[in-house]
Amino acid sequence: MAVSLVESGAALQSMRNSDFDAYSAYGEVIDNAVQAEAKNIRVQVTYDPARPQSRREPIRKICFGDDGVGMSAEILERCLQLGYSSRYNDRTGIGRFGVGAILGAINQCQKVEVYSKEAGGEWLYTYVDLEQVFSDPPTMESIPVPVSKAIPEDLKDLVGTDRGTLVIWSKYDRQPDDGSRIVEELKVWVGRTYRHFIWKNVKFFVNGAQVAAIDPLYVKTELTKFSADPKGTEFKEMTLDWPIAREDQVSGGPTTSTIRIRMSLLPAELRPAQGAGNSKAAQERYIDRNNGVSILRNGREVLYDVIPYWNGARFEEIDRWWGCEISFDAILDKAFMVKNIKRGALPMKDLKDALRDKIEPTRKTALERVRELWKQAKGEEHVQTNTETVITGHEAAEKVAKDTPTPKNETSKGKNTDEEIDKFTKEWLADADEASRKKWESKFAGQPFTILDANWRGPEFMEVAHLGGSDVLKYNMRHSFFAELEAIRVSIQGEQGDDNNATRLRLLIDLLLISFAKAQAMFDPKLTMTAEQLLEQLRMNWGNYLSNYISTSKKSEDGTSA
Repeated sequence: MAVSLVESGAALQSMRNSDFDAYSAYGEVIDNAVQAEAKNIRVQVTYDPARPQSRREPIRKICFGDDGVGMSAEILERCLQLGYSSRYNDRTGIGRFGVGAILGAINQCQKVEVYSKEAGGEWLYTYVDLEQVFSDPPTMESIPVPVSKAIPEDLKDLVGTDRGTLVIWSKYDRQPDDGSRIVEELKVWVGRTYRHFIWKNVKFFVNGAQVAAIDPLYVKTELTKFSADPKGTEFKEMTLDWPIAREDQVSGGPTTSTIRIRMSLLPAELRPAQGAGNSKAAQERYIDRNNGVSILRNGREVLYDVIPYWNGARFEEIDRWWGCEISFDAILDKAFMVKNIKRGALPMKDLKDALRDKIEPTRKTALERVRELWKQAKGEEHVQTNTETVITGHEAAEKVAKDTPTPKNETSKGKNTDEEIDKFTKEWLADADEASRKKWESKFAGQPFTILDANWRGPEFMEVAHLGGSDVLKYNMRHSFFAELEAIRVSIQGEQGDDNNATRLRLLIDLLLISFAKAQAMFDPKLTMTAEQLLEQLRMNWGNYLSNYISTSKKSEDGTSA
């Protein structure tokens, strides 16, 4: 007997407007693959390049393949029926309600095809096409009985050899973004949402690329894109026993279930100074998106955001530097008000208050530590008052520049060095006391180049102040260049235990930039030349000074006279 798809085509049309976004819709199909014990889950997004008249990259189809246990003919026949599930109300896995996959599919596209094969069986096929359902008169009023049908040749690599399931979405008419953008965002969404399954050796692939895990706590680096990264500091796990709704209790079973709260402070190396959250290193690790909490239901993420209507302190940019993961068993679905499509979680008010009381004290501690490090970095940016001299952290390069004979700067002509240094120091150290400023003035006057680590908003990664022969380079530590450089230096130093090469890398970068400043200082401000002549002269001078500085550095290392 034919299985009815739904009572009314009009009702089905309204269901297309269910509360999905594209990624939560994809997740419903992926959930089924995980529940089917798949070890390899593959998503293939096929899209056309943008045309001149349209910048959109239209999706032609999305295919989901796995090597899970597959479906019998009976289950396959009903798998596209709204409301049916072979695991309805089963809270042991990540599925439960049985409406997510088909609702997610029709929210995004008009045609859904399913192939499935159990071990030792054959590939069976059925489908739903909304164009046929909505035609007048309808040419599809029930789900076709599954028939034996071979997997398309070009999609065989998406499924297992002896078992598995293939789901194909086509007639894609509700595309939210360019195809290429969806592919990249899907890798991020899958890597974070299913991270605990990745760590249990379930492999996920998007357009052939294996997905890396993303840990919002930054305490587990295994199977992430940056396995050599330093790990965050995890605070002591907190637990909260919460009542199970009476209708969900099992006779003689427990009346409460334990909610687990894990919190962390991200590695100091990734947050050296205020503004580091916008660096390239932070963006590559998605720290710039890390503002809120991760709520997991049976190990699968259902929320990654600020908890709706949070009644604690307002979340700010600085909150990206700590992580929080709240895990609960699906038996508490009512307390977390999880939707039947597993998109989002909204803890009940009493639960939200209890979570706030657990989270806020640790959050406060984490933010204090972040601010303390930034305060220390800002202090080092200016002056160390407990020493006889002042320290920049770039003394090695400054000494090389001082020990290398070079001609006088053209920019120095007509400038009074003492006056220029005094003016610069008062502007830069406006809040410092007189003794501190004198120390810096002495340092500036005693060497041709001084390098300062500073922070400011803007695209410039460096500024050069020509002070009549005693020049100052200011590095903008907010710029992604320096964040990336520091991440590489820390990786060399930490992963390989190679202090010498890490130090050498920093020295070479300093000499490279000092050489540029020197080459720039050799231009007479009154000289007129073409842009081509200027660039050619700059390149030649830059290369020559860099060679000279490196030569001095090598002689110093060898113990010979500079």
